[in-house]
Amino acid sequence: MAGPLFLDALGERVLLGDGAYGTEFIRRGLPATHPMGELNLKQPQLVLGLHREYSAAGAEVFKTNTFTANRLRLRAAGLEGKVREINLAGVKLARDGARDGFVVGSVGPLTEFPWKARGDAYREQCETLAEGGCDALLFETFQNLDDLLKALAEASPTGLPMIAQMCSPEILRYNRLMHQTFEPVLVGLNCVTMDKLPKGVKAIQDAGARLSAFPSAGSTEPDVFAKGLLSLVEAGARLVGGCCGAGPDHIRAAAAALGRPR
Repeated sequence: MAGPLFLDALGERVLLGDGAYGTEFIRRGLPATHPMGELNLKQPQLVLGLHREYSAAGAEVFKTNTFTANRLRLRAAGLEGKVREINLAGVKLARDGARDGFVVGSVGPLTEFPWKARGDAYREQCETLAEGGCDALLFETFQNLDDLLKALAEASPTGLPMIAQMCSPEILRYNRLMHQTFEPVLVGLNCVTMDKLPKGVKAIQDAGARLSAFPSAGSTEPDVFAKGLLSLVEAGARLVGGCCGAGPDHIRAAAAALGRPR
């Protein structure tokens, strides 16, 4: 599927995304220090299996397992030369597991690195994800607005739809995004617990943006989490899913709450 089809779907209905990957891999026995992107090469069946579980649960939008798959993050594990291979594999695994769903390339923040170095890293990763055939790019868990704007600027030449998500109080400055030439198709929050969402949701609504929300589940029961997602949809969210702690059971409950056929 290409970007325009993703945009068409957003215009037609609320889309249900998947849940977490890192916390699910850890729950299944991987150490938290393991470079998760490397799983795309070393344990592809584990990654593919989780994509398929989310698909069976009712997800329509699938994140690639590439949140830290850039040269700066991979360098610590001696994997900076595998950026292209890991990202292309991440797209393929998500596509294979998504059935007829959409694949969004996951890109995480690089706030602590030098400005030029992070720009080069964002550009390299986003170009590779686009080459792999993503429907959109998802910038998630950003805490610094300037860093997010840098990432969006580097990704803009790909021409893919962009989803910009933060997890910090800087959400109140999101209106700045609306004045950029690379205006994202969705602006939202992720890695934020349900109780902290309302203030950020209002800020995004005030900025006139279409909303995406991938809250953390933590220890929240699936049915309670699903009710929270439903309230976000009622507030105008067009794309909802889960972050840390949200697994296939949470997405299955969300699909039922949204009345999605199985």
